[in-house]
Order: sequence, then structure tokens, then C-alpha cells
Amino acid sequence: MNQSVGEKIFCPHCGDYITPKIERTATPTGELIIEYYCPRHGLIKTEKKKNYGGNPAKIPGGLYIALEGIDGSGKTTQASLLYEYLTNKGYSVIVVREPWVQAIKEVLYKYNLDVEAEVYLFAADRIILQREIVLPALSEGKIVISDRTLYASLAYQSSRGADQDFIRRVNKFVKPPDIVFLLDIPVEKAMERLRNRSSLTRFEDPTYMYRVREKYLKLAEEEKDKFIVLDASGTIEEVHKQFINKIEEILQNLKANKT
Repeated sequence: MNQSVGEKIFCPHCGDYITPKIERTATPTGELIIEYYCPRHGLIKTEKKKNYGGNPAKIPGGLYIALEGIDGSGKTTQASLLYEYLTNKGYSVIVVREPWVQAIKEVLYKYNLDVEAEVYLFAADRIILQREIVLPALSEGKIVISDRTLYASLAYQSSRGADQDFIRRVNKFVKPPDIVFLLDIPVEKAMERLRNRSSLTRFEDPTYMYRVREKYLKLAEEEKDKFIVLDASGTIEEVHKQFINKIEEILQNLKANKT
């Protein structure tokens, strides 16, 4: 979800024009939901958009993009902004987020599970998500933006002691992403954002997050051809510009390879 402040619109409850808070959320069906909130009266207007005009551009085999990083790095916000950018360029795009299945998510966040149980649950959730949403979309030539993928398990669960080879074996039926954007941010900065946003989950312990960040950076070093590391400590706009620069390079390379 991406939040911003927009131009003035009429609020029927106030009887006057107000400056609304705007929330944009990309959905798995390829829509962009835009909600306008009055500071006094809450939600006053909702729009649903498909940002592309005419027939959306397709990429043979699709393009599977992962956004990874510790909690508080801004993945969800940047996923929505990237969705807007790519749909405005004429591509058919969907956004998904792990964990996907609500029942699995509730178990993961409610109970203090053994790390092996976490690995299996995340893998089961991932397989369901891919077979229901991701793989069909890729087969249709769409771009799939995923807020977390297999690499989240390789960073988070291995930081709790799970062997990475074990994690990969459990996820052997999972398709890895084509590109991984790692939103790297110092833990202290991420914790500032998290404390301002909501109550913390058990996955958002600073000591744990230090280990997770180290795991992510090591994965990026080991798989340089797949990972693109971005500095996520700046403003939303600054990080988005980094995305645009890199995604344009990727799209140009895809076009060059096609010709």
C-alpha cells in the first residue's frame, strides 16, 4: 500500500473541498485501488483502475520480480509504485505478497513455532500462491511483482538456525524469481519506521533483524546475477527512482534479446 496526499476534492460530509490522504493498493487481479480519505470523516471515495490503455504488452514467459528485505525496508510501498509505473508503460502486472493464504498467515504469526515448522508452512503457502496465481500469470506474459519469495525463507528461517540446503529442498517445487530487488536498510532505520507504523511482531526483533540483513546481503553476494541491491534508507521517492533506473535497464535488455 502506498500513501500520499493529493489535490483537493469535495467531501460531501464537510460540504467543502479538502486535501485528502490517498492510499493506493495494487491487487493480484491487476487492478489499482485508490482510496481517498477525509481527515475528519474517513473514506469518502474509491476508484479502481487498470492503468494501461488498449492491449497490455506481454513478455514471453512473463517476468517474475521479487522484492526482498528486512521488515521496515518499504517493500509493500515500492511494490505498489512499481505496479503503477509498469502498468502506465503498458504492461499487464499483478502484485502478490507472502504469506498468501490467510489461515497459514494466522498460524505463522500467532504461534511461536519451531523453525522447521515455519519452513514447511511458508513453502506450502508459496506453492499454493504460485500454482493459483503466479505461474498462470507468467504463462500469460504478465509481470508478477512478489513482496517476498523463497529468498525470505533463506534469510529469515536460516537466521533462526534452519539449514539453507534444507530450506531449498523443501522449496524444490517452487519457481525462483527472475530478478530480486533487495531493499537494504540499516536495522536502526527500519526499527524507527516499524515503531511509528504498528505494534511489532515476533519477526521484528532488532537482534533477529541484524542476522536477517546479513543473510540477505550474503545471498546477494552469492547470486550477483539475480540480485539488485538498492539503498532503501532514503525517501519513498528516492528509492522509487532507483527502481525506475534499474527496471528500465531490465526492460531494454528484454527488448534487445527479443529482437
